[in-house]
Amino acid sequence: MLKLAVAVLAVALASTASAAKWRDLRVDGSSQEAFAQSLETFKEELSWARRQVFGKALQDIWVEGTKKANAEQREYTAVDYYRDVDGLSYEEIVTLTDPTGDTAKARYREATLMARRAAPSSGGVPGPANSYPSTGIRGLDAPGLAQQQQQMGTLNPNGALGGIQN
Repeated sequence: MLKLAVAVLAVALASTASAAKWRDLRVDGSSQEAFAQSLETFKEELSWARRQVFGKALQDIWVEGTKKANAEQREYTAVDYYRDVDGLSYEEIVTLTDPTGDTAKARYREATLMARRAAPSSGGVPGPANSYPSTGIRGLDAPGLAQQQQQMGTLNPNGALGGIQN
């Protein structure tokens, strides 16, 4: 009985540690390479639904930065973007352009529903390393970020969004 209790406790602690790991991650905006690596780490640690929310929030930050720079009659550069996101956690990223968190919550609900609909009959939901379902909502993938920037007419100057090339 004691062995069973210890085993259950060990599993509970391990799942808590892994769940907390993504919460402790920070975006590194010190350089393009550091930024790309930190996004890769987020991709590995976040669930599919959270990756979608995170990716959309990064896009929102780029769009808002571009709008603000345009209003100031200047260009929003990769350096500006990296500075804006440097050191921020998942929670800070997804609430930066909407401090209420309502947008992030709605996106998470939508992504979770999409994942459930697309999950295989085994009932599994896409995990951190799994990139399906293939949908119109793209998170951290280069095509999704590039598509939005192209539509906005600001296709990733200087590679600010991590390796997307013009």
